[in-house]
Amino acid sequence: MALTPTHRSRSPYIFHFDGQTVALGEPDFLQRINDRLTEQSYTTRPTFWDQAYLADLSMQNPENFSPGLEQFGAPGDPALLNSVGVSCSQEEFWSAMYARSFASTPWSKGEETLYMPQLPSWLEKARAWVFDPIAPSEGAIDAAGWVRVRGRDGGGQPVGLFQLTSPDSFWVFGSDVDLAGVADLCRSLAKLRTGFDQISVYLGYDLSCSSIALPLECRQPLEEELFLMGVDTETLFWDEG
Repeated sequence: MALTPTHRSRSPYIFHFDGQTVALGEPDFLQRINDRLTEQSYTTRPTFWDQAYLADLSMQNPENFSPGLEQFGAPGDPALLNSVGVSCSQEEFWSAMYARSFASTPWSKGEETLYMPQLPSWLEKARAWVFDPIAPSEGAIDAAGWVRVRGRDGGGQPVGLFQLTSPDSFWVFGSDVDLAGVADLCRSLAKLRTGFDQISVYLGYDLSCSSIALPLECRQPLEEELFLMGVDTETLFWDEG
């Protein structure tokens, strides 16, 4: 299946596991998610891009970082958010997301039409996965994988490349259509590049492609191929932060 160049907007990635929830994606989305959680009295665990890394770069190449490190903001700057974690279940998380919408929706009077509260578009389009210890899979060494529980239909959406729990592997997340294209791309790359023959494809409960696991050595060639195909990728790797 050929990959479709990205033409749809970005949206947050939400991960639920063991009573925990973590959000990844654009800093602006993460800040708004963080605000909704704290409004409901949750203690969040935001993380930020590593300022030490930026400081090191500015020391090595000061001419490229004028007027200085200040342009990147300070630790704790919302513009540098790269994740928001919270101790709550899938149900509790989405209840917190809806709470502001319920609070701001006027109740109808008399014969007026009652409208149900709606999430803002950016949050309504958020995609979410749960970690399933016995996820259906193809070619997987480990039976445990991420299964999509909330998504957007169709191809041409951004794809997430995230290193989550292992120093030796990373995950690919996206729509079922886009992930099917990524899986086919990886299988074709297996003829030319090492590591891609170890691809693990995890299926959703409808048996569509939900997530992909790959060895870390596949990261750079996959990013290059996706870039050449016009696919928007959002990344989070341990050496970036």
